[in-house]
Formats: sequence, C-alpha cells, structure tokens
Amino acid sequence: MSYKQTSVNGEDFVGLLGLATDKYALISTGFKDARILEVATVKTNIYGTNLLGMFCAGNSNGLLVPYFIENEKINWIKKQLKEHGVDINIEKVDDTYTALGNLVCANDKAAIISTEFKHHKVFEDALGVEAVKRDIAKHKEVGACCKATNKGFLAHAETTPDELKEIEKILKVPGKEGTINFGFPFVGSGLIANSHGYITGLRTSGIELGAIDDALGFF
Repeated sequence: MSYKQTSVNGEDFVGLLGLATDKYALISTGFKDARILEVATVKTNIYGTNLLGMFCAGNSNGLLVPYFIENEKINWIKKQLKEHGVDINIEKVDDTYTALGNLVCANDKAAIISTEFKHHKVFEDALGVEAVKRDIAKHKEVGACCKATNKGFLAHAETTPDELKEIEKILKVPGKEGTINFGFPFVGSGLIANSHGYITGLRTSGIELGAIDDALGFF
C-alpha cells in the first residue's frame, strides 16, 4: 500500500502539519506513524505551532523557513537530521509572506513559487533547482494548489490541461488534477508525499485516493 490515512487531533488537513522529501520528513508531534514515507523523520513544532507544512517548504537538497524562526530551532532540526545521516541547507526567507508551504511547490528537479515573492534567488540557492514564478488555477498559493514528488504531482481541480502541460515541463514529472478530503481542491493542504508514499486525511475518499495514486505514480 502506498498511502496512509490519518487524522491528527481531529485535523484531516494533514498537509498543513508536515512535509516530506525523498531524504527526510518534518511532521508535527501529533502524528503517530509516518513510516509509509520511508525516510528519516523528525517530529517537532515551529513557532509554537504544529503547522510545519504551512510554514515550511523544501526538497531533498534544502529546507525553507520563515524569517522569524529562531536559529536555535534551525540548528536543532539540522542536528536531528544529521543523526539520521541527512545533511541539508536550511535557509530563512526574508519576505512579507511567511506561509512558505502554501506558496512553494518543489521536487528535486525544480520549484514553482508564488508570484507574490519579490525575489527567487534564495529559493534556488536553498533547493538547488530552478525556481519559476507562476500561478496555478488562477491562484497565487501554488504550494496549496499543487503537491509534487519526483514521480508526479497532483494539482488543484481547476487546473487546465494547458496548465498541466506547463507544470509538467517545469517539474519534469507527469501530473493530474484532483481533490482531497471529499472535494477540497487545495490539495497541498491535505497531502504529505514523497516518492515512497503519502499521508492524507481520513475524509479523502476512495475515488480521490485512486486519483492521487495515479497522479503521484503509484499505479
């Protein structure tokens, strides 16, 4: 099985509570089991909240955090990951917009970042890939609108066929549109995913699970 359905303290929008790459995962302390991701996993919080997936974004090369995250927390995360044999860049993004997980969609091949950001060099430096500014389905919250891995991506239900082709060219993986949690189109808020598997909420239907499996390359 490629997926696990769960609720964290009654919350089905698990994508707000963690993120995963093919090298590591950061998840809130409320998760009981994230073994489906098959990577080094650190349980923590950030800025006094469990919203790791909302505030942070990353790929196997690096992690992006808001400017207000304490250096002590960054050093602690790096130390925990190094104990698992994972050494990554962690960069602060000095920008007005701090919900980075909602505004960045990345895999190990490229990144799509919101047009709200003034600069993109910090994203390219931290993630080690080209960062392209664009909207998805007429929304600036590209991280909420698209969840990408190194095998595929799932995009907002209103993403057009032409947009899907453009995103495929950028991220260099195939993808499809879909929903999570029984019809919610902002798929990034309800998925933690990498090339090994994914975690989604209990409300995500069987039809939606099939679409996610297809989009992320698990069929």
